[in-house]
Amino acid sequence: MTEHFNVYDKNRQIVGHLVSAYEVTRLRRINSEDALTFLVPMASDDYRDKIQVKGHVMDERGQYYVINSRKRIRDGLKLTAQISCQHVMFKLGDIRMPYASYIDEAYGIPISTLLDKIAGASNGLFSFVIEDSFDLFDVKNWGNGTALQALNDTVNLYGVEIEPDNFVIHVRKKIGDANSALQYRIGKNIVSSDYQDDGTALVTRLYATMKDGRTWIGQPASILTADEQARLLAANPGAIVGGLLTVNYLISQYAPVWASTGLPYLDGEITEQNITEPAELLTKARAALAKMEQPVLEMTLQQADLYKLDESEPRPDLGDTVTCVDPDLELDHVTARIIELTEYPYSRDRHAQITIVNVMRKDGAQIAADLNRAKQIINDVTSGGRIRAAAFEEFARLAVTDVNASKTEIKYDTRGIILQSKADANDLVALTSNGIIVSTDGGATARTAITAAGVAAEQVIGQFGNFVSMLIGSGNNVVQINPNGIAAGHATFESAPFRAYMNGHIVARDIELTGRIDNSEMYSSVINAGTINGATINGGSINAGTDINVTRNARIGDTLFMGLAGAVNDRRIEFVDPSIYEAYVEFTAAISQLKIRSGNDLRIDAGLDLFLKGDRIILQPGSGGAYIGSVTPGNRIVVGSEIDYVNLRLDNLGTSLLLLAGRVAALESA
Repeated sequence: MTEHFNVYDKNRQIVGHLVSAYEVTRLRRINSEDALTFLVPMASDDYRDKIQVKGHVMDERGQYYVINSRKRIRDGLKLTAQISCQHVMFKLGDIRMPYASYIDEAYGIPISTLLDKIAGASNGLFSFVIEDSFDLFDVKNWGNGTALQALNDTVNLYGVEIEPDNFVIHVRKKIGDANSALQYRIGKNIVSSDYQDDGTALVTRLYATMKDGRTWIGQPASILTADEQARLLAANPGAIVGGLLTVNYLISQYAPVWASTGLPYLDGEITEQNITEPAELLTKARAALAKMEQPVLEMTLQQADLYKLDESEPRPDLGDTVTCVDPDLELDHVTARIIELTEYPYSRDRHAQITIVNVMRKDGAQIAADLNRAKQIINDVTSGGRIRAAAFEEFARLAVTDVNASKTEIKYDTRGIILQSKADANDLVALTSNGIIVSTDGGATARTAITAAGVAAEQVIGQFGNFVSMLIGSGNNVVQINPNGIAAGHATFESAPFRAYMNGHIVARDIELTGRIDNSEMYSSVINAGTINGATINGGSINAGTDINVTRNARIGDTLFMGLAGAVNDRRIEFVDPSIYEAYVEFTAAISQLKIRSGNDLRIDAGLDLFLKGDRIILQPGSGGAYIGSVTPGNRIVVGSEIDYVNLRLDNLGTSLLLLAGRVAALESA
């Protein structure tokens, strides 16, 4: 190590210099990783006193890196710590975008609007400098994560490259020096290298679609350049009719180079679901075709850092366009961009490893092109992972093979996209612009259909869940299920004649029940016929078209009312006896008379006094006479007829006494 670098605390206040650090390695990739690692003895003051998690170090370029982890390593008696750091730009991952900054959908948005929202979320900690001009784009579902995710979405949407300078992030179409004087030559500064060119994903005719399957078909042909129109007409004279486009593809200028017998074009397709304007789709299609119309070159160099020995030698930097010369590897002044750089900034005896990428032609003519990250490195701002081109291309090759193998099931015709069963061609699913149709007769009729009007199906099998509400019917003839409960018979829940609430309360205007009702109370109810066993009826009416039979005792707590209020009718309580004698209590409404009838004896038994009150108390004798008391004459209260008889006898007795007295007087005189 030839120099030391500084270490700072979490507030970027200097703590000291790292004098014991070694094997300092910095890895940078375009729009991706920017990490610094180094080793330090655990017994050193650097480790014990200076290095703190979430502290900072500063490299020779003046860039801050956040200390994220400390890995302890034992090698015998040697104890070493490996320190891993990331550029301070990645602190954006610790900042959540505010809800107010979220964009659900917006059209024609400049990149500055999104970058200002990110800077605002950091409370001014980060700022952005836009170095180039960029087209406006439609933005959808942006800003619902961290500020780092928002930056990554912005980078992908506008196709920019970023270059951080601590907390100031520069935004450019391309970073690096496109006119760098740096050359890599065998025999000068190339130590070792590997180089491949890959035509697996070559495309010379590119189809393009946007949101909802729309294309630029029907648009004026003037949206294409003259060369693009000429290539279309050469390939298909019907591609432009009446000044309007009838196809949704572009033809590469290199199509003749890669054409072969029976295969004039190598087809590809892009789908941009976030685009709704044909002009934007055309821009995307042109850029995509420029990346795919040539084989991809990738080269990894182990080169000599001559600038460490001679300051006049150019120093490689990320994004620089360099020239490679190695005739034995078929590199004859091939230009390429540095997209990955592994550096050892403090070691003179270790040299940078460089990955360069370009698009080239086998005949030696080169085309400068953007880095095709989809084919080379899938690694954006939010990820440190990496997929090498060979692995990704193998995956892409297998995916293309699978898609081609499925073409016996997937067809495109005037109806739309047809998914047809291999076992029975009549079984198919049709995806159209109006909806989805499932048919079992080759598409003649739909067994099931999903359109904007709704879902039509013979039956729905399975479980419905997580619905806010469900409505069946129309007008007031509806059944509804919502957070209130279940209701039927009215569009307004509270007005429905049938309602079942979430707490178990049920309102029903007309109900027929069979079976049992247990542990229940009935209030203000009318029960017609039926059998009630072991129930409590409070304040209700029982109406029966036939007899109501109470087979056991009936208990009445307060008052037993006979008849209805305001009604004029006779009432009767009858005591059923299998003998010929009858007994009843009868009320005759016409004369307001209550009659108690006993088939035999009528007994009123009072434990103490018996009170009878009335204007007159009349005992009407029957065939056996009328009396009160015992049937024995000496122990009863006689009635009027008996008193009259007694009075008659007394009168007769008086007369007899008078006669007797006369006779006594006569005897005395004699």
